[in-house]
This record gives sequence, C-alpha cells and structure tokens, in this order.
Amino acid sequence: MKMLIQQHLKLVMTKSLLLVVIIFALTAVADRKTYEGNFSLFVLHLMTNHYIIIFIMTPVFFLCVSKLYTMPRMFELIRMKKFYRFMFMRWVTITLFSTVFVGIIGMISLVVSIGLPMRNDWHSSLDADMMQYYMGTFSSPLQGILYTVLFLVTGYSFIGCTFVTMAHFFSRKATYFCIVFLYILMILSIKVPWVEKIPFITINRYIVLHHNYSGDYPLWWTLIAIVILSLLQIFCIVQFWHWTPAYPKKLKKGLFYYYTRIFWIPRLVLVWCASLVILAVTKAIFSEETLNEYVIRFFYGLPLGSIHVMTWLEQMIYIGTPIYMFSIFLQSWYHPRNMALFIRIRKKSIWGTTVLGHILLVAVVYVVLSVAILLLVGISFDKILMIDWHLLTYVILIKILELCCMLTLVFLLFIVTNRVTWSFLASMSLYLLNVFPVSWLSYNVAGIGQLARIEEMGRTMLDMSSSGFIALICMIGIIKWKTYKYFERG
Repeated sequence: MKMLIQQHLKLVMTKSLLLVVIIFALTAVADRKTYEGNFSLFVLHLMTNHYIIIFIMTPVFFLCVSKLYTMPRMFELIRMKKFYRFMFMRWVTITLFSTVFVGIIGMISLVVSIGLPMRNDWHSSLDADMMQYYMGTFSSPLQGILYTVLFLVTGYSFIGCTFVTMAHFFSRKATYFCIVFLYILMILSIKVPWVEKIPFITINRYIVLHHNYSGDYPLWWTLIAIVILSLLQIFCIVQFWHWTPAYPKKLKKGLFYYYTRIFWIPRLVLVWCASLVILAVTKAIFSEETLNEYVIRFFYGLPLGSIHVMTWLEQMIYIGTPIYMFSIFLQSWYHPRNMALFIRIRKKSIWGTTVLGHILLVAVVYVVLSVAILLLVGISFDKILMIDWHLLTYVILIKILELCCMLTLVFLLFIVTNRVTWSFLASMSLYLLNVFPVSWLSYNVAGIGQLARIEEMGRTMLDMSSSGFIALICMIGIIKWKTYKYFERG
C-alpha cells in the first residue's frame, strides 16, 4: 500500500506544479511592494485571492490529478485483497497531494511576507466585504488563515476524489467533459448573480471559503454536501465497484461518420479554443465597455481600402485556423484511390456531399464556439452585461456563411488542382484584395462577415448575404460536377 501511494504521488507531482509556484510567487512579490499591513493579514490576503485559486491553482490541480483517471494495472490489483482498497489508496494519494499542493502555496506566502510587522490584529487592509466577514467570524487573522488552509485542503481532496471516482465508473472523456463544464460554470458564478445562486454544483464553493457567505446558502450547506457525497462515493465503490454504464459499442456506418471520427479529435478542439481565447483576451484587456460593444469590436474587421496590421492579423488568425485544420484533413484523408473511401460510398457524388456536410458542421461549431468564448471572456473581464441578441444572431449567421464560402472554395480548388497548400493560400489571399478601395470588392466573399463592410456600404443582412449565397451555390454546383473528374484523374 505504501509503495503504491508513493508511486501515485510521483505520478501526480508533474512539472506543472512549477508553473503554479512561479506565477503565485510573482503575484505575491508584486502585491508585497504596495501592501501596507501586518504579516498575518498579508498571508491571509494571498491565501484568499480567489483569482489565483480559480484561474491558476485549480486548472493545474485538475491537470495533475488527471494522471489517475486510468484503469488499475495488474501489478496494482494483485496487491489488494478487495478492489475498494485500491480506490481508497487513490483517495489517500489525492488527499496527500492536496495537502502538499496547498502547503507549497502557504510556504510561498510565509516567505514573501517576511519583513512585515509581526502582528496578529485586524485593520482595514483587506477587501471591505471580505474584511467584514473575517472579522465577524474569526477572532484573529491567524485563525482565519488556519481555517482557510484547512478548507482548501478539504475542498481539493473532495473534488479530486470525486472526479477519480467518476473516471472509474464512466469514461475519461465523460470525466473531462464534466470538469470543463463545471469549471466554466464556476467562472460564470463569479460574475453572473443567478449562476452564483445555484447550490452544490459550483466548484468554487468547495475551495474558496468566503464564497460560501455571499450567496443564499451558508457554509454548513457545503459541508453537508461534502459529507453526503463522500459517503455516497464510498458506498458505490464498496457495493458497485464492478458496475459500468452500458454504452452502445456499435459504431454508426457511413462515410460521414467515418470522417467524423477522424476529424473531430480533442486536439482539434484544443487548438480552436486556444486561438480563440488568445484573440478574445487580447481584445478584452485595457478597455471598459459593454458586452455588446466588445462583440461588435471583435467582429468589426476593416472597411474596404483601409489597412491596420494588427486587426488584419487578428482576422487572419480567426478565419484561418479552421481553414488550415480543414486543409490538413483534406491532404491526409481525401484521396480518390483510398480503399477505405471506396468501400463506404455507393456513388461518387456521395463523397462530395459528405465533405460539404462537414464544411457546414465545421462552420457552425467554430462560430458558435467563438461566440461562447467571447461571452465567457467578456463576463470574466467585467464587461457590462448588455447585449443585443438580434445583432448577435446576425453575427453568428453571417460568419457561418463566410466560413462556409471559404471552406467550400478551398475544397473546390483542391478538387481542381489536387494541391492543398495552393488551395489554402489562394483562398486566404482573397482577404488581401480588401485593402484596395474598389466598390465592387464589397461582393468579395472573403470578409462578408465583417461588420465594418455592412456599416460602410449601408446594407442589410439580406443584401450582404446574397452575394455569399450566390457564390456558395455556384461553388457547390461546380463541386458536384467536378467530383467525377476528380475520381477519374486518380
């Protein structure tokens, strides 16, 4: 048992812990330069910084604990008389790791606080609401520190054990999906009042002590939930450790599902999310505005004949990321002599229809994902919650149309030339034409989703989308005709 605990501790002690140490130390040193207070209050200030806890500590904790979302290995099971002892061993490992994890943060806080007056009394150096809560609850800052650290260790241990138990009964994908969903919900609960009122499921209530005193549910609700859910996990592991959900294992047939399983991999979504988050954050910083103005500024683009390098690069990254990933997929899997392709199609025309279906799916998912990330980042950066839903709907539809046109153009050029790189570069070069002040370029499908063009031309959604629809229909017709030529060329 001890040897297995040591092995699992080495497994979860990843290099990402160094990232937490560096970021927390830099933040603590920066706060220390401008802080006016005593030693204990500064330590309490660092240990209750919910932005560091939520945006730095918690993601790294999930990343480390995810090393345990695996099936038990044979040499581990042969050392256990019963299976629940193996799960208890993992729970002990997570508890020890949580203690070390919070202990590292506590040690950095103590080291950085050296030099401040060694007093243990209250004064107004904390946030007003937090100060009122801690002064009314604890007799001294030291007592507040001890309870805050204890609550952090308990919360991280509970959350880690819960997700390890979930990974045992369900798949790793289901566990990761649940973690991402709950993490997004936790971020929203900080800024959106009605989300904050949802009991039990927001993670921040289990790790940030003072968040339990800002809503309608007091601290003892959270403690009761921890006890009940922990007992439920123990009961399920002891009695139903062998149970697994009956997932349908039969894969759906057809070329569309064949390409879906190949294209839609976690790495694709990760690349999309990373690029969108970077773009959204760069647009959100250093600007005070409403959520509606933030969305408009992100999708505004450039008028015809104007040049702004940063805005142009942002648009190229935004629209080029899905096109580039789709182009790589074209190069890897769309071959006319691919045996796996031939045995899945009855007619050659079905191949083109399948690819067009994936183009529409890529456009819809990417645009909806980008809008969701924009709203989430905007709320996280304290944008005023005012948004025109009619304008947002229009933005989603026109961007889907623009992305469909560009992806279809790449596919058409690929069928004609059989060169993916040339097709991608030729399609993206259409955005360079918009720097010329020529009126007829307003019908260029590259950029029809930019709000600047609509404002400049004074047109409605129907006027701007008509050129895109006409071009899209023409390209689909050519693809239907050229598909047979593509297979004949080989």
